[in-house]
Amino acid sequence: MTAKLVLLGGFLGAGKTTTLINTARKLEQSGHVVGIVTNDQGKELIDTELAKSSGLEPKEITGGCFCCKFDDLYANMNELMEEKKPDFIIAEAVGSCTDLIATVIQPLKQYYSKEFKTAPLTIVVDPERLLGDLELSNDETPNFSQSVDYIFEKQLAEADIIAVNKSDIHSPEVIAKVKKYLQNRYPQTVIQEISASADHNLDELISIWKTSDVGGDKVLDIDYDIYAAGEAKLAWMNILGDIHASTSIDPHVWVQTFLDKLSAHIERENMPIAHLKVHAGLENNGFVKASLVKTGAAATYTVENAQSATFIRLVLNIRIETEPDKLNLIVQDSIESTNEKVGTTWNGTYHECFSPLPPEPIHRLQKV
Repeated sequence: MTAKLVLLGGFLGAGKTTTLINTARKLEQSGHVVGIVTNDQGKELIDTELAKSSGLEPKEITGGCFCCKFDDLYANMNELMEEKKPDFIIAEAVGSCTDLIATVIQPLKQYYSKEFKTAPLTIVVDPERLLGDLELSNDETPNFSQSVDYIFEKQLAEADIIAVNKSDIHSPEVIAKVKKYLQNRYPQTVIQEISASADHNLDELISIWKTSDVGGDKVLDIDYDIYAAGEAKLAWMNILGDIHASTSIDPHVWVQTFLDKLSAHIERENMPIAHLKVHAGLENNGFVKASLVKTGAAATYTVENAQSATFIRLVLNIRIETEPDKLNLIVQDSIESTNEKVGTTWNGTYHECFSPLPPEPIHRLQKV
């Protein structure tokens, strides 16, 4: 028995996890068995918890990207084959990762083709990342360094499918211009408009995965010095902690107060946000989730059964271009300021803040 691997890539904040969860649900609803693998440089991830809450039971690979953790990826895929016998395995790569064809897909094709087939490499993109190139945006938000942009550009260049996400929050005219721009730039690539959150065109994307074994052959020339420099520019923070109050507080109020303070710091320091997520969970399984993918933009909120409480479990994931020490300082100040304003106390139970180490792939096959 073989399973088909669907490898999802794309820059931080593109909507990969929402794409993963909702395509997996649709595949299961149509009678397929689906396995999930999530991937990140750190631990205590909101995305993994969201996948778990959706009933997907993901395998998780932390401490490095798939290319550097290929053996772990292969081991997890084999565990899924033993435990679930899936028809599809959807694996979501780290948002700062590229060169997936040479380091993941080609090794699978050349060494393990009897066990796993590969769907076309799918790169999810947020149109917002391209509006400046199209002169459709004249805002003054800080730009990423050239080495960070290099990663984004290489992600697009190696894609078999570019899934232009978030079509529900952009006008049809903007989406059409983004698609035309991408098709002109990458004429051999399938450009598929989707909205993962609004379930727009996910069936069309899944259909390509099901019917095509073509792809995974665009082995790129990658300057690993520039690639490593781009990852090193990013600070990667994951925090887990508990918020306590003597009287019940609204978790939405706490999160919004915290984000207002933190966003003011970030704008003042001119830091480009890649992705910022806050998850405030309650004992009754309710939660408030906030997501921010651009400096100066408004956060988007998801609220499920969130009621006032005296205890809130908080998870914070931040990916941003700055130094880790500076990020630690502004987050600590924002938590303290929020506690003082709302009347709460903070008990941190897990904290990591770092810049990723240079990527060192286990395999890199340059010949198709």
